[in-house]
Amino acid sequence: MQDIIRGLLEAALLECCPRRLVGRFRDGACMRTALGHGSDDLAAYVRRDPAAGDPTRVAQACTSFRAVLHYRLARAWLDGCDPGIDRQEAETLAALLSCRGKLLSGAEIHPHARIGHRFVLDHGWGTVIGQTAELGDDCYLLGGVTLGAAGIADNAPGRRHPQLGNRVEVGAYARVFGAVTIGDDVSIGPHCVVNQDLAPGSVVRVKTTLQVTRLRGAPSRRVAPPGRLPAPNPAPSPTVDR
Repeated sequence: MQDIIRGLLEAALLECCPRRLVGRFRDGACMRTALGHGSDDLAAYVRRDPAAGDPTRVAQACTSFRAVLHYRLARAWLDGCDPGIDRQEAETLAALLSCRGKLLSGAEIHPHARIGHRFVLDHGWGTVIGQTAELGDDCYLLGGVTLGAAGIADNAPGRRHPQLGNRVEVGAYARVFGAVTIGDDVSIGPHCVVNQDLAPGSVVRVKTTLQVTRLRGAPSRRVAPPGRLPAPNPAPSPTVDR
Protein backbone atom coordinates (compact mmCIF):
# COMPACT_ATOMS: atom_id res chain seq x y z
CA MET A 1 0.00 0.00 0.00
CA GLN A 2 2.85 2.37 0.75
CA ASP A 3 4.08 1.92 -2.83
CA ILE A 4 0.75 3.25 -4.13
CA ILE A 5 0.84 6.22 -1.76
CA ARG A 6 4.45 6.93 -2.67
CA GLY A 7 3.50 6.89 -6.35
CA LEU A 8 0.76 9.45 -5.73
CA LEU A 9 3.14 11.67 -3.78
CA GLU A 10 5.82 11.45 -6.47
CA ALA A 11 3.28 12.34 -9.16
CA ALA A 12 2.41 15.49 -7.22
CA LEU A 13 6.09 16.35 -6.87
CA LEU A 14 6.81 15.88 -10.57
CA GLU A 15 3.99 18.23 -11.51
CA CYS A 16 4.62 20.94 -8.90
CA CYS A 17 8.30 20.80 -7.99
CA PRO A 18 11.29 22.12 -9.96
CA ARG A 19 13.26 19.23 -11.44
CA ARG A 20 16.37 20.13 -9.47
CA LEU A 21 14.46 19.57 -6.21
CA VAL A 22 12.50 16.42 -7.07
CA GLY A 23 15.28 13.98 -6.20
CA ARG A 24 16.15 15.75 -2.96
CA PHE A 25 12.51 15.74 -1.88
CA ARG A 26 11.74 12.21 -3.05
CA ASP A 27 14.57 10.61 -1.13
CA GLY A 28 14.51 12.81 1.97
CA ALA A 29 12.84 13.00 5.35
CA CYS A 30 9.94 15.06 3.98
CA MET A 31 8.78 12.18 1.81
CA ARG A 32 9.07 9.71 4.68
CA THR A 33 7.02 12.00 6.93
CA ALA A 34 4.28 12.51 4.33
CA LEU A 35 4.24 8.80 3.56
CA GLY A 36 3.85 7.88 7.23
CA HIS A 37 1.02 10.35 7.83
CA GLY A 38 -0.70 9.42 4.58
CA SER A 39 -0.61 5.71 5.43
CA ASP A 40 -2.15 6.38 8.84
CA ASP A 41 -4.83 8.61 7.28
CA LEU A 42 -5.72 5.90 4.77
CA ALA A 43 -5.97 3.20 7.44
CA ALA A 44 -8.26 5.45 9.52
CA TYR A 45 -10.45 6.18 6.48
CA VAL A 46 -10.94 2.49 5.70
CA ARG A 47 -11.57 1.61 9.35
CA ARG A 48 -14.09 4.36 10.07
CA ASP A 49 -16.09 4.57 6.83
CA PRO A 50 -17.99 1.34 6.05
CA ALA A 51 -18.44 2.48 2.44
CA ALA A 52 -14.69 2.79 1.89
CA GLY A 53 -13.99 -0.85 1.12
CA ASP A 54 -10.62 -1.77 -0.29
CA PRO A 55 -7.79 0.59 0.73
CA THR A 56 -6.25 0.40 -2.73
CA ARG A 57 -9.45 1.75 -4.25
CA VAL A 58 -9.62 4.54 -1.66
CA ALA A 59 -6.02 5.57 -2.35
CA GLN A 60 -6.50 5.61 -6.10
CA ALA A 61 -10.07 6.84 -6.51
CA CYS A 62 -11.14 8.77 -3.39
CA THR A 63 -10.56 12.45 -4.11
CA SER A 64 -11.02 13.58 -0.51
CA PHE A 65 -8.13 11.33 0.51
CA ARG A 66 -6.08 12.92 -2.27
CA ALA A 67 -6.71 16.34 -0.73
CA VAL A 68 -5.38 15.17 2.62
CA LEU A 69 -2.39 13.49 0.98
CA HIS A 70 -1.43 16.71 -0.82
CA TYR A 71 -1.76 18.60 2.45
CA ARG A 72 0.55 16.09 4.17
CA LEU A 73 3.16 16.57 1.47
CA ALA A 74 2.96 20.37 1.58
CA ARG A 75 3.08 20.45 5.39
CA ALA A 76 6.04 18.05 5.53
CA TRP A 77 7.85 20.24 3.02
CA LEU A 78 7.30 23.38 5.11
CA ASP A 79 8.32 21.65 8.34
CA GLY A 80 11.40 19.93 6.96
CA CYS A 81 12.49 22.34 4.27
CA ASP A 82 16.18 22.11 3.36
CA PRO A 83 17.88 25.20 4.83
CA GLY A 84 19.64 25.70 1.50
CA ILE A 85 16.33 26.33 -0.26
CA ASP A 86 14.92 29.84 -0.42
CA ARG A 87 11.97 30.20 1.93
CA GLN A 88 9.86 31.96 -0.67
CA GLU A 89 10.42 29.08 -3.08
CA ALA A 90 9.41 26.64 -0.35
CA GLU A 91 6.19 28.57 0.30
CA THR A 92 5.41 28.63 -3.42
CA LEU A 93 5.89 24.87 -3.74
CA ALA A 94 3.64 24.24 -0.73
CA ALA A 95 0.96 26.46 -2.28
CA LEU A 96 1.22 24.62 -5.61
CA LEU A 97 0.83 21.25 -3.89
CA SER A 98 -2.18 22.52 -1.98
CA CYS A 99 -3.69 23.92 -5.19
CA ARG A 100 -3.22 20.60 -6.99
CA GLY A 101 -5.01 18.83 -4.15
CA LYS A 102 -7.87 21.32 -4.43
CA LEU A 103 -8.17 20.85 -8.19
CA LEU A 104 -8.34 17.08 -7.77
CA SER A 105 -10.78 17.07 -4.87
CA GLY A 106 -12.68 20.35 -4.47
CA ALA A 107 -11.37 20.64 -0.90
CA GLU A 108 -9.01 23.41 0.15
CA ILE A 109 -6.61 22.72 3.02
CA HIS A 110 -4.12 25.50 3.67
CA PRO A 111 -0.58 24.09 3.92
CA HIS A 112 0.04 26.07 7.13
CA ALA A 113 -2.90 24.47 8.94
CA ARG A 114 -1.89 21.93 11.56
CA ILE A 115 -3.66 18.57 11.48
CA GLY A 116 -3.00 15.66 13.83
CA HIS A 117 -2.71 11.95 13.15
CA ARG A 118 -5.29 9.73 11.43
CA PHE A 119 -7.32 12.54 9.88
CA VAL A 120 -10.32 11.60 7.73
CA LEU A 121 -11.95 13.93 5.21
CA ASP A 122 -15.01 12.11 3.88
CA HIS A 123 -16.90 13.45 0.82
CA GLY A 124 -14.70 16.50 1.10
CA TRP A 125 -15.99 18.62 -1.80
CA GLY A 126 -16.33 22.25 -0.70
CA THR A 127 -14.46 21.85 2.58
CA VAL A 128 -12.17 24.76 3.54
CA ILE A 129 -9.59 24.59 6.34
CA GLY A 130 -7.96 27.97 6.98
CA GLN A 131 -4.34 28.94 7.45
CA THR A 132 -4.20 29.03 11.26
CA ALA A 133 -6.65 26.19 11.91
CA GLU A 134 -5.48 23.38 14.19
CA LEU A 135 -6.98 19.91 14.42
CA GLY A 136 -6.06 17.24 16.95
CA ASP A 137 -5.75 13.51 16.39
CA ASP A 138 -8.52 11.30 14.98
CA CYS A 139 -10.72 14.12 13.65
CA TYR A 140 -13.40 13.33 11.04
CA LEU A 141 -14.87 15.96 8.69
CA LEU A 142 -17.53 15.63 6.02
CA GLY A 143 -18.03 17.69 2.86
CA GLY A 144 -18.80 21.39 2.76
CA VAL A 145 -17.26 22.10 6.18
CA THR A 146 -15.68 25.52 6.74
CA LEU A 147 -13.10 26.16 9.44
CA GLY A 148 -12.77 29.85 8.75
CA ALA A 149 -12.12 33.30 10.16
CA ALA A 150 -14.88 35.33 11.80
CA GLY A 151 -14.31 38.29 9.48
CA ILE A 152 -14.53 38.45 5.71
CA ALA A 153 -11.71 40.81 4.68
CA ASP A 154 -8.95 42.71 6.48
CA ASN A 155 -8.67 40.18 9.30
CA ALA A 156 -5.86 40.82 11.76
CA PRO A 157 -2.80 38.56 11.42
CA GLY A 158 -2.27 35.83 13.97
CA ARG A 159 -4.59 33.07 15.02
CA ARG A 160 -8.03 33.62 13.47
CA HIS A 161 -9.26 30.10 12.71
CA PRO A 162 -10.69 27.36 14.96
CA GLN A 163 -8.70 24.98 17.10
CA LEU A 164 -10.25 21.50 17.28
CA GLY A 165 -9.30 18.96 19.93
CA ASN A 166 -8.92 15.22 19.53
CA ARG A 167 -11.68 12.99 18.13
CA VAL A 168 -13.83 15.89 16.92
CA GLU A 169 -16.49 15.08 14.31
CA VAL A 170 -17.96 17.77 12.04
CA GLY A 171 -21.01 17.06 9.86
CA ALA A 172 -21.67 18.18 6.31
CA TYR A 173 -21.91 21.94 5.66
CA ALA A 174 -21.21 22.85 9.27
CA ARG A 175 -19.27 26.09 9.74
CA VAL A 176 -16.94 26.97 12.59
CA PHE A 177 -15.74 30.59 12.60
CA GLY A 178 -13.07 32.51 14.46
CA ALA A 179 -10.31 31.66 16.92
CA VAL A 180 -12.60 29.43 18.96
CA THR A 181 -11.53 26.34 20.87
CA ILE A 182 -13.47 23.12 20.31
CA GLY A 183 -12.78 20.56 23.03
CA ASP A 184 -12.04 16.86 22.70
CA ASP A 185 -14.83 14.48 21.65
CA VAL A 186 -17.14 17.23 20.38
CA SER A 187 -19.73 16.33 17.74
CA ILE A 188 -20.98 19.14 15.47
CA GLY A 189 -23.97 18.15 13.35
CA PRO A 190 -24.75 19.07 9.74
CA HIS A 191 -25.47 22.73 8.92
CA CYS A 192 -24.55 23.99 12.40
CA VAL A 193 -22.86 27.38 12.77
CA VAL A 194 -20.41 27.62 15.67
CA ASN A 195 -18.70 30.86 16.72
CA GLN A 196 -18.04 30.17 20.41
CA ASP A 197 -15.87 27.81 22.44
CA LEU A 198 -17.29 24.34 23.05
CA ALA A 199 -16.50 22.27 26.14
CA PRO A 200 -15.17 18.72 25.71
CA GLY A 201 -17.92 16.23 24.97
CA SER A 202 -20.40 18.81 23.65
CA VAL A 203 -22.96 17.77 21.03
CA VAL A 204 -24.24 20.49 18.69
CA ARG A 205 -27.32 19.93 16.54
CA VAL A 206 -29.70 22.17 14.61
CA LYS A 207 -33.26 21.87 15.93
CA THR A 208 -36.35 23.59 14.53
CA THR A 209 -39.72 24.34 16.08
CA LEU A 210 -41.56 24.80 12.79
CA GLN A 211 -45.07 23.36 12.89
CA VAL A 212 -46.79 22.47 9.61
CA THR A 213 -50.60 22.18 9.32
CA ARG A 214 -52.47 21.20 6.18
CA LEU A 215 -55.79 19.84 5.04
CA ARG A 216 -55.70 16.55 3.25
CA GLY A 217 -54.85 17.23 -0.37
CA ALA A 218 -54.09 20.92 0.29
CA PRO A 219 -50.67 22.65 0.22
CA SER A 220 -48.85 22.94 3.53
CA ARG A 221 -48.80 26.24 5.40
CA ARG A 222 -46.78 27.43 8.36
CA VAL A 223 -48.54 28.17 11.62
CA ALA A 224 -46.95 30.68 14.00
CA PRO A 225 -47.44 30.77 17.77
CA PRO A 226 -50.51 32.77 18.88
CA GLY A 227 -50.08 36.52 18.40
CA ARG A 228 -47.16 36.23 15.99
CA LEU A 229 -46.88 36.27 12.24
CA PRO A 230 -45.03 33.35 10.69
CA ALA A 231 -41.51 34.20 9.57
CA PRO A 232 -41.10 33.82 5.79
CA ASN A 233 -37.87 31.86 6.16
CA PRO A 234 -37.39 30.59 9.70
CA ALA A 235 -33.72 30.24 10.52
CA PRO A 236 -32.86 27.21 12.66
CA SER A 237 -30.50 27.85 15.53
CA PRO A 238 -27.97 25.33 16.79
CA THR A 239 -28.32 23.88 20.25
CA VAL A 240 -25.55 22.54 22.40
CA ASP A 241 -26.04 19.48 24.60
CA ARG A 242 -23.50 18.83 27.29
